[in-house]
Amino acid sequence: MTDLAATPLPTLVQTERRLIAEEDAREQIAYTAAFAKNYQQPMLVMSRARLQRNAQRFMAALPRVRPHFAVKANPDLEILSIFRDQGTCFEVASIAEIDAMLALDVNMETVFYSNPIKSPASIKHAAANGIVWYCVDTPEEVEKIARIKPDAKLYLRIAVSNEGSSWPLAGKFGASPQGVETLIEVCKKLGMQLSGVTFHVGSQCTNINNWVEGIRAAKDIFNRLIARGFNPELLNLGGGYPLQFTGQEPSIEDIAAVINPELDTLPDSIQVMAEPGRYLVGSAGCLISQVVGTATRDSGRWVYLDSGVYGGLMELSQNFPATLVSQRTGEAGVWTMAGPTCDSIDVMGKHRLPANTEAEDIIFMPNLGAYCTTCACDFNGFPVPIMRMVD
Repeated sequence: MTDLAATPLPTLVQTERRLIAEEDAREQIAYTAAFAKNYQQPMLVMSRARLQRNAQRFMAALPRVRPHFAVKANPDLEILSIFRDQGTCFEVASIAEIDAMLALDVNMETVFYSNPIKSPASIKHAAANGIVWYCVDTPEEVEKIARIKPDAKLYLRIAVSNEGSSWPLAGKFGASPQGVETLIEVCKKLGMQLSGVTFHVGSQCTNINNWVEGIRAAKDIFNRLIARGFNPELLNLGGGYPLQFTGQEPSIEDIAAVINPELDTLPDSIQVMAEPGRYLVGSAGCLISQVVGTATRDSGRWVYLDSGVYGGLMELSQNFPATLVSQRTGEAGVWTMAGPTCDSIDVMGKHRLPANTEAEDIIFMPNLGAYCTTCACDFNGFPVPIMRMVD
């Protein structure tokens, strides 16, 4: 028996966190299990109570930060309504997401359009429906918005480190230091209000220092904006706040303990916001899937599920963290996991499941409330996961 009193503190903390993560997964599976009894197709079961609790926990940890739920994480209208009632605002990236805000009857001046590259049609739709704030990271985007909504308030997305993120977002978006100077010049020339700074540390980020570097870079840009006659009003901390898959990930309280002192150095005139998506909705959803078959190919074993890359598990193809729990018991084995389609990209890497896994076994996947149903399609005729809500 292990003598816990003699165990070094870091090990105790790591063990405690791992046990908390495991208990959290068990809780998700518990409210999902009833739906597995008459299984028909993949199903994402969402907990209303968890959605509410996640929003409350985020706001308690970061009292200066106004959360804007990233609608793309899960655009279900009931989920959006729950977050609205909890006091969160929203971040959108498309005409459809703008229309969802109209359906919710939210104050459109609190809706932020954070897609750095927007079509002229979507800018016109946003402007016509009262959206004030628009993200930019290129001169071309500033010029486009200037032609359509010259009184827009712009916030500049800068490139920051994505080290330690499961799904890095650097490269496609974010202005370099040289690009920032160019954008300031273009905004000055066109008379546009460059009023804020934003960054994104990468999805499921475990490196808190990324936020620290982003905040400090933003403060430097604020000084440059003031020197050029602009009036900075906004710091947007973006998303990336991680879920607890292994217990080694920093909690929202861990992140807050580091970045709150950084935020305290900002003047009160700066509104601080963030765009949590996965954090608010991810741990509220557990996916039920089913094994459709197994195969032995040379010395390797394969397990095929009725959900895959096209069925809501796209992120698993990129070695994203995942927890898989089978209804079957037995010694674990290593399987290459694949989806049901005929496409060779429908493969999701190696995972541990019981070595005696068979067709029709039920598999539970907690922490999939984000980017599951919203990323699924019925390619090859296989049904997408349906969503069910529980209290």
